[in-house]
Amino acid sequence: MPKVSVLIPTYKPDPRHLRETLQSLLTQTEQDFECILCDEPTKTDTKAIIAEYLRDKRFRYVRNSALLGIGGNWNQSLTHATAPVIAFLFQDDLWERDYLETGLKIFAANPGVGFVSQNHRYRYDDNLHTIEGYEVLQNIKREVLKPGLWKGSDFLKFWLQRNMHPNLIGEPPFVMLRREVMEEVGPFTETMPQFLDVEYWLRCLLVTDWYYADGLHGTFRVHGEAASYRNNASGEGLYDRLRCFEWLIGKFDGDMRRFVIASRNRAVEDMAKKFLMRVKRRQGVSANGSKQVLWFVLKHPFVVAYAVTKVLWRRMTTESSLSH
Repeated sequence: MPKVSVLIPTYKPDPRHLRETLQSLLTQTEQDFECILCDEPTKTDTKAIIAEYLRDKRFRYVRNSALLGIGGNWNQSLTHATAPVIAFLFQDDLWERDYLETGLKIFAANPGVGFVSQNHRYRYDDNLHTIEGYEVLQNIKREVLKPGLWKGSDFLKFWLQRNMHPNLIGEPPFVMLRREVMEEVGPFTETMPQFLDVEYWLRCLLVTDWYYADGLHGTFRVHGEAASYRNNASGEGLYDRLRCFEWLIGKFDGDMRRFVIASRNRAVEDMAKKFLMRVKRRQGVSANGSKQVLWFVLKHPFVVAYAVTKVLWRRMTTESSLSH
């Protein structure tokens, strides 16, 4: 049995990016791994792109019988894994040579840690409006995240103080997980297009501890064809965070429940601001996103009304002060 199962879910991969990704895996200092490429059925001949790598017995190619979507493909990848540690690697991202070795050493030294995040850089291949958000994320991580072990309950409360924003734990290709924790937590939520990783980290924090390794351990590529950018541009997933809050509120009672509700209410105000900004820019919101909005408004009309009123009042106050 290998030490690590490296899972690469693919969907219409760019040949050059995918080969660069696989090269970053091949040059790892830890070579005891298996790599499963789980491919969505499209016109792209992914198997031909990776033909030279399939000569290595550690690599396997699996083609799904139907389109499963992002979460579905992640879950399908997991069904083929055999190792006690899972490491996702996306089709256009890169690891530093010591990425796998670093994660395994942290697990060995910290038996109570169920998942490990490793800091990384961002590479901007296109001039996109989301770049500012990634820069803000990096600055926040440098300011507030202490390296090392975090108790799951402590980090959850810390994250809720920040209204569960931004994604401080990180993208899946820079988070290694113990397989036993994943089996306890269950599969990724396939109906969440944008927030499914954050929702999964929340579930992990309820059952295990987390470790953060600073430094730079890889590169997350940001470009216009990435699923995260497409979802952001369409408004898909804009309200997934609300679903996470609703789920989390149901997990607690007493003071902690009130703590989560207060965080939710602050987040609603932030999302109302984003929604009104999209309206101002004449950016659309997907049909699924609109359904989520309606569902939440009907369930919490006073929370939404209060948040929207605060946002509009602040905007009016700001515009009034600028006009004088």
